[in-house]
Amino acid sequence: MNPTPQEVRYTMVGILLGMFLAALDQTIVSTAMPRIVGELKGAEYYAWVTTSYLLASTISAPIFGRLTELFSRKAILLWAVGLFLLGSALSGLSQNMAELILFRGLQGVGGGALFALALTTIAVLFPPRERGRLAGAFGAIFGLSSAVGPWLGGLLTDHLSWRWVFYINMPVGAVALGFILRYMPRLKPAHREPFDFLGAGLLVLWTVPLMLAFSWGGSTYPWGSPVILGLLAGALVGLGVWILAEARIRHPLFDLSVFRIPTFSLSALAAFFYGPAFLGAVAFLPLYLQVVKGVSASQSGVTVLPLTLGVMVGSLGGGQLLARLGRYKGLLLGSALFLLGLFLLLHFVLAVETPLYLVVFLFFLLGLGLGPAQSVLNIVAQSDLPRERIGSGTSMVQFTRQIGSTMGIALLGTVLAGSLSQHLAQAFPGGSTPAMARAGEGMALDLDREFARLEALLPQALAGDEAAYRALVQDPFLPAAYKEALEPGGLPARFARLEEEVTKALAGDEAAREALAKEPLLPSELKALLLPGGLVRGTLDLLQRAWSGDGAAREALLATPLGAGLRPLLDTPPPPALRPTVLAQVEARLRGEAGALVARVGAGLKAAQAQALQEVPRQVLAQLEAVRAKVKGALMEGIVEALRRIFLFGAGFVALAVLAMAFLPNRELQAARPLPSVE
Repeated sequence: MNPTPQEVRYTMVGILLGMFLAALDQTIVSTAMPRIVGELKGAEYYAWVTTSYLLASTISAPIFGRLTELFSRKAILLWAVGLFLLGSALSGLSQNMAELILFRGLQGVGGGALFALALTTIAVLFPPRERGRLAGAFGAIFGLSSAVGPWLGGLLTDHLSWRWVFYINMPVGAVALGFILRYMPRLKPAHREPFDFLGAGLLVLWTVPLMLAFSWGGSTYPWGSPVILGLLAGALVGLGVWILAEARIRHPLFDLSVFRIPTFSLSALAAFFYGPAFLGAVAFLPLYLQVVKGVSASQSGVTVLPLTLGVMVGSLGGGQLLARLGRYKGLLLGSALFLLGLFLLLHFVLAVETPLYLVVFLFFLLGLGLGPAQSVLNIVAQSDLPRERIGSGTSMVQFTRQIGSTMGIALLGTVLAGSLSQHLAQAFPGGSTPAMARAGEGMALDLDREFARLEALLPQALAGDEAAYRALVQDPFLPAAYKEALEPGGLPARFARLEEEVTKALAGDEAAREALAKEPLLPSELKALLLPGGLVRGTLDLLQRAWSGDGAAREALLATPLGAGLRPLLDTPPPPALRPTVLAQVEARLRGEAGALVARVGAGLKAAQAQALQEVPRQVLAQLEAVRAKVKGALMEGIVEALRRIFLFGAGFVALAVLAMAFLPNRELQAARPLPSVE
């Protein structure tokens, strides 16, 4: 007995709600992460919160896809929703980063299963020609979640708690569970086969190192590092062992023979290349809007809405056209060529000065081109699959898309990092480049926030604040030239050291005198007291040379604070016979006034310190502001250049997808309704 129209309708409502939650959780957490790290600590594990979800969802899709071929699809779907909700609840209750990473992985298992099961259920309940409408709705859900997720995550974090980013799944998930429990038929397979535990284990064995290599490569570790090369080698060996095992086992996790079906293999290949093209278009555009166009983080979400709208319109429209026309090749090739042209147009048109309205319009067209492939490729891949392999085949297309996305986004992230590093190195003093934080959703560098922090800490450090000094020395964003100019204790400590050096120089320390002569903070009137041989000996030497007719010595002596008192002796030199006596008198007077001179020097240094505490921070901040302007310009140019390269790479990915689509057979999809086995 076939399911009734009401059962089908309400079943799809439950599946759509579950899939929306799984798609939403890929983006909703990103805006809450700074608050999560601040509360749970463990900033070094920041990226793992995203990576654990990505790994688990990627691996679980093909495993759960196979389970739907062996057990009741309803039971497997309920398990998937249950795991997702359990992971959500435990993530919200996490007390440290380790727990959050673990529970996000559990959540990812359910999320990946939901993706695979949703598309598999469509294939079971609807004929190929009608699947387009539902698949188009699924594609629109992905677009909607990418726009709503960051905004909703920020709203919940600001007004309730970051924990509600996870708790929000519970009521919606409960509704989804209710629809599935009440209306979904069991959809049992025709016959039961043993599950391939070896294949599942080997799948994990090569997928995890591959995903980690492309998640860490170029950011956590250099691409040529032993860690990345070791992971890639391990993934390659694991893949070979997995293929050998799947080819020999009687009931494999994934039947490799389906790759002989052109519609499946070519659709999976096209999905592999479409993944990075889609992410390349979506992941880096907010960076362009916020840094280059000066749009705030909240406004950039609104500005990207045209892209989301384009994806939704393209996905829904593609599904409707597929259902009406029945032929898919022209639709896929047309949308892909349109997308290829847009990527090339953006490569040549995008610039710092490109008007925002034009950028937003191009975003909409980009989404329009991306949409159809999101929905149609899965339908084409399913069209010739044997009924007993609908689940694993559908999930494998999703798996290849995710692998392609991970590998492609790593390549594009490296392009962005290289462009930014090159431009920033040219703009920063001494060619030093600030550390740039990379997260799972991409790369961010908030210049205004970074410079505002530096502008707040630098005056404090110069005034002697030890905490501010330590923070600046450890700050990877502060250029090395500024760090070298800082010292513990700030300007007060520097002037205390100067006072010691001046005392040594007055006593005749030549090394101290030479060092002080180059000191920019020492007033010129105090430098005039720093004579070779010390104050007393230096004054007597200058006086003798002046009596001998040395004009330079006379001027040097008059330039010192002692010059006014010695002017009579300079204007009317004593007879040579009396000069030893006069020199002895001058020496005695100088030694008698030593205390007053030291006090005079100390007062001068105090006044210089007070002036420096006002002038030096002002000068440093002015220099920093000039650096900010230069760096911001370099950052804008670097982002634009990187995006132009990324769009060129995106065009290359789409061209490869077009090449795969060109070999697809051009035939009409069946309109007959399938006959699922139900209870």
